[in-house]
Amino acid sequence: MNLCCSKSRQQPVSTRSSGIMTWGAGLRSALAQHNVRLRVRAEYLEHESALRGNVSSDKRQPLERQFELFSQASSLLRARDLGSIVCDIKFTELDNLEAFWGDYLSGALLEALKGVFITDSLRMAAGTEGVRLLISVDQDDYEEGRKLLRPRREQSPCTGGASESLWSV
Repeated sequence: MNLCCSKSRQQPVSTRSSGIMTWGAGLRSALAQHNVRLRVRAEYLEHESALRGNVSSDKRQPLERQFELFSQASSLLRARDLGSIVCDIKFTELDNLEAFWGDYLSGALLEALKGVFITDSLRMAAGTEGVRLLISVDQDDYEEGRKLLRPRREQSPCTGGASESLWSV
């Protein structure tokens, strides 16, 4: 039985107990894999009104005044930080890496993650202020993954090179 030729599934299957999201089918092996780092950050839509009302200085020296204003603004912005998450996603199949990158570029990944990260509790914590989600994936990670995983596709005796890709978070 040739397991590498099994058809791969196109939908992710979440296995919450292990914290791994799997794309595709097949057995886990010591084949090439590549990590792509996804950064997800929630932030307030607007900071200007909070800064305007809470940052001031009575210093006369311009340099001292500027330093005090900067220090207050930095402290205020840190206090308003809603948090961020960094996910290392493991890919073992080039098609899945390319699909992920396409979803990132098109905005589909952002839309999917909004429902996961912008929760009712986050909205309650933000009060009347709007919240937005920012995501980033390094293009260099993607390109390095393509270089690493491309030879696997070309060497695979099966069409489609079905193997398992892991999203570990």
